[in-house]
Amino acid sequence: MRRIASLLLLLLLLSACAAPAETEEEPPAPPPQEALADPVPAETPPEGEPPIDGTEDHVLLTLDAPLADGRTLRLEAVGKVEDEYTCGVREVRVYDGDKLLQNVQAWEANMAFWGDGDLLPGESVSEYTSCWEPEGCMEAADLNFDGNTDLGLFGWPANNTIPYYYWLWDEETEQYQYAFVLQGAEAHPDTRELTSGYKAGMAGSQWITEVYRPDENGDLYLSRVERSTCDFEPEPPGQLDIDRGWAEETWVPPEGREPIPPGNGRWSIESDLVLVRREVPIQELNAGNTFSYFTEIWELKDGQFQMTSREEYSYEDEP
Repeated sequence: MRRIASLLLLLLLLSACAAPAETEEEPPAPPPQEALADPVPAETPPEGEPPIDGTEDHVLLTLDAPLADGRTLRLEAVGKVEDEYTCGVREVRVYDGDKLLQNVQAWEANMAFWGDGDLLPGESVSEYTSCWEPEGCMEAADLNFDGNTDLGLFGWPANNTIPYYYWLWDEETEQYQYAFVLQGAEAHPDTRELTSGYKAGMAGSQWITEVYRPDENGDLYLSRVERSTCDFEPEPPGQLDIDRGWAEETWVPPEGREPIPPGNGRWSIESDLVLVRREVPIQELNAGNTFSYFTEIWELKDGQFQMTSREEYSYEDEP
């Protein structure tokens, strides 16, 4: 009996030595929202779409272009951003719904305006325009008042009003056709006039406004030029009264001259146009060191450019 009791005691001691002092719990599995997901591969742009990298070609600006037949085209300016201050358009994609009608190439306008005569060997005409920011790289307006929206691209930065390349919509071909370059162009539907304004003369001493009107075919031609200038000396003893403004002139193409389209650069005011009106604010110095003021109107009458009005002016009458 004593032997059986000893064996039972020995078994109890061995069981106690085999049990661990503490039982460590396994950490719980992370909840599903905390578990690491498999990385999602970057989407590959659909075939024909531009890359989304800002330094590569992508859509810079999208505009609507309503047509006279009721459709509205979508214009997508595709280009790249060079840096914080420079971007450029390479082409404009013209869509009718999902249908691509045309790729308007900036290279075409660069070649038409600049040509390749000044290029060095190995150089080529740029494929891109040059502008400051995507928001201003393209504009859309009806320039010849035919009910169709035309297309303009910011050409290049200038110390003047900005030059734009323009394409006009052709109803027969259903394509945009490159037309001209104009600075500071504005369409005026109420008068059916397209104006272009810019500085000229020495140190910006003139402001030129070219005025174009469409003919029966919708082709734009120069109607007149309005010139504001301080490069003008009235006949003695008069002087230009700068406080009231500059001399305001109107020039028109002479009868029989070939019509002048926009932006061709093959004409000048003095050599190709005729002065038909000038309004001049005049001041004259009197003997007692006082001034008299006049407003002179000169007009082309009976083949002679002559003064048709000279009215005295008083600053005291100003409101």
